Amino acid sequence: MSKPSSKTFDCVQSMREIRDKISAEIAEMSYDELAQWLRAHQYSDPFLQRLAEKAAQQADAGERLSVRHQGVVAE
Repeated sequence: MSKPSSKTFDCVQSMREIRDKISAEIAEMSYDELAQWLRAHQYSDPFLQRLAEKAAQQADAGERLSVRHQGVVAE
């Protein structure tokens, strides 16, 4: 059997710390504030950036649909 190596970086621990930090940052945000926060965030990974942009487009489309159902004309 091979000897266990010592870790210099714990990926799971790092992910948990990042998740907890983001959760605390957005915990008290309204839906609109959260959507704005997501739109303003720039991701270094191009795939994540495209996902965020698609999510923002879907949120915008849902908002326009909601406004139309309320009888208000969306611009």
